[in-house]
Amino acid sequence: MYTSKTAGREKALKAVAATLRAMKRQECCKSQFKFKCFSCGEFINRGDKITRCHKATTGMTLRYRGAGGECGLTLAETAFYQAETGKNMWVHIECQPCYWDKGFDNGDEYSPPALRAIPTEWGSKISCEFHEWISGPGGCAWKGDHESYFLSVKGYPKEKSMKKRIVHGVTRFQALWRGYLYKKAYPEALKQTKADLNAQVRTRFLNNNSIGEHIEILFDEGKTKAAIYSADIVNHTKRDLIASHDLYFWVTFHYDLEVRKYHWKKLLGLKLECEAFKSKHGIMTKITGKLPLHIL
Repeated sequence: MYTSKTAGREKALKAVAATLRAMKRQECCKSQFKFKCFSCGEFINRGDKITRCHKATTGMTLRYRGAGGECGLTLAETAFYQAETGKNMWVHIECQPCYWDKGFDNGDEYSPPALRAIPTEWGSKISCEFHEWISGPGGCAWKGDHESYFLSVKGYPKEKSMKKRIVHGVTRFQALWRGYLYKKAYPEALKQTKADLNAQVRTRFLNNNSIGEHIEILFDEGKTKAAIYSADIVNHTKRDLIASHDLYFWVTFHYDLEVRKYHWKKLLGLKLECEAFKSKHGIMTKITGKLPLHIL
């Protein structure tokens, strides 16, 4: 009724005063309810200081309140505001909320998808006070990023950025997800690496031990019948060394012409064992046939 053209000046001034109080409450007021702050994720308890967000309302847009020149008020006395209701309209006064903006879908680099800030009444108030503060006497010395110092001087709470909270949470989630992927992929990668290395060793062993190659094998080490026997490689199964582990060698011993079949790993181990034994006991000559070792 105070905004009707027939309202008198006295009632119009009361409406303006009520409007200014309402606008002041939007900047900072005490919560009458307990609810969750969507910006910081913490609860707003009864008595906590809150401020209103400038965002698209999810509730109702109420009528204008206040009075102006039609009721005989001067421009300086005129005041109007329009209340809005809805979800996520209020946050802690120190919170800096944001929202996800999809940007343009046509690839416009000037409007990419990003987290955009949601202005608040308290943030606007702080911004105005800060610019007045640095514009005053000696203000040039404070130009720059000194809002944290300004907040401490004024006794205002430290700002809490919703964007930083989201980025921190997403970064942590990405780290956990990468760890999960690495944990799942590591056994397979290790298995593949071992398979590749094994294939390389098999290929190298095959290239260094072709058909007709002379080898020496130690039998019965530590026993009275211990001896080193020489042999020639007479055949092998050459297959896909990456996909198959079946690489076998046939050797013929010079001493008794016996033919034996060995898996490549077994033959490699016997060959290295004999070379180590000969090096330990200073046997440098090539052996043909059989060399008894019971005297060693």
